[in-house]
Parts: sequence; structure tokens; C-alpha cells
Amino acid sequence: MEDFPTLAELNAAFGRNTSAAWLAVQLADLSIYTGAKNLSKRQQDQLAEIITTEFYWLKVSELLLFFHRFKTGSYGTFFGVVDPMVVTRALREFILERNDIIAEVEAREKAEREREERRLNPPITREEWERIKAEEAQSAEKPV
Repeated sequence: MEDFPTLAELNAAFGRNTSAAWLAVQLADLSIYTGAKNLSKRQQDQLAEIITTEFYWLKVSELLLFFHRFKTGSYGTFFGVVDPMVVTRALREFILERNDIIAEVEAREKAEREREERRLNPPITREEWERIKAEEAQSAEKPV
């Protein structure tokens, strides 16, 4: 929820291929972490490009969280090989979780804003409202 750059913002700030290069490093690290040796440099680069193209709106902090969760087994495990499509499917699952969390946070923030609004501007009874309107009408009728 913090203010971190998206993949698109990385590219805009540092050049077109910056986010793909950063992602390729993350994917190489994932491959090393899992002990799988099958993910070639070309596959890493292609997967990084696909993620950059499809998920350009994700923040780098969100992707770091995704890779962390992936490494903890939250999205299944590899059996000796890293499958690029398993990574993209897991990323889509992560995005669903992310969207749910964002919706929860936004709902809590909205409820808090509404509580604060009620605290600052407590509701009034119909009688109070009519009295206020009558006073305003009388004030408007008085010559200046």
C-alpha cells in the first residue's frame, strides 16, 4: 500500500528495459533458490518481458512480496524444474489475493473516514434541522 514505483514507472524513469532486467534477476534468484537448473537465461528474459508487459502496473514491492511468498511455497512447489507458466499462474493468484487485501484496506479506510465525519459533523434531529433552517431564513430577511 506504500508509494513504490510500478514496473512501468521504472521503465519511464530509467529506460525501457529496466523492469525486465530487474525481473530477470528476481527470476534467476528464484531458480537458484529452488535448485532448479532448467530455466535458461533466454527463458528468464522472456518471462521477465512477459511479466513487464502483462503486469506493468504492479509495484516492485508487490513483486518482491510475490517472490517471497512463492519461495515459501504459497503457490505450490517445483519438482526439479521451474516452469515459466507456473510462475505466471502463481502471479495471477497473487494478484487476486492482492486485490482482496486492497479492497479490505480501502473498506476500512472508508469506514474510518465516515466515523471521523460523523464525529466532526454529528447527525441532527429533524427538529434541530428545522430550527436551524428557520433561523437562517430569519437572518436572510433582516436588512443589512
